Amino acid sequence: MAFVTLPPRARPLTGVFPSLIGSLALLATIALPTVADEPSGLEQLLQTNECVDCHLREADLRRLDLSGANLRGADLSGANFFQTKLDGADLAGADLTQANFWGASLRGTFLNAADLSEANLSYADFTGASLYGAIFHETFVEKTIFVEALLSAADMREVQLVSADFTDAILCGAELHYGDYRSGCTSLSESAPAE
Repeated sequence: MAFVTLPPRARPLTGVFPSLIGSLALLATIALPTVADEPSGLEQLLQTNECVDCHLREADLRRLDLSGANLRGADLSGANFFQTKLDGADLAGADLTQANFWGASLRGTFLNAADLSEANLSYADFTGASLYGAIFHETFVEKTIFVEALLSAADMREVQLVSADFTDAILCGAELHYGDYRSGCTSLSESAPAE
């Protein structure tokens, strides 16, 4: 007959230590807001039409009316703006790399110093938009409207330009594939946007 030795019965923790752990756990659940309590960048944008410095990578914003939205400095890389209305919006300094603006309306929109690298601007309307110092590395442009747009100091050296309407656009100091554009310019500072 074999004997089995059982371990001694576990004693419950007593004293200050367990009480302290329990108090800290309770405090953490009460005092700290959960992620669910804070609206996501997309919810904030849809509720307030504002999301400054938000992270909205690859956001699906198709066919929305975001006219006048404040998206200054937002990370919108890979976002889908298919047929979205962004008239008068502020996207200055925004990361718009690989974003899709097919058929979007950006009339009077502020895109100063925005990065539009590898974005699709096909059939988009930038009439009267301010794109001062914007970056267009490998940006696809087909049947895009830039009528009266400010493109001074824009880096368009690697733009994939199929067709576009630049009627009355200001291109002073814009860097193009074969040099920079200075025809008819009096000075680059005169074409800088007012702050």
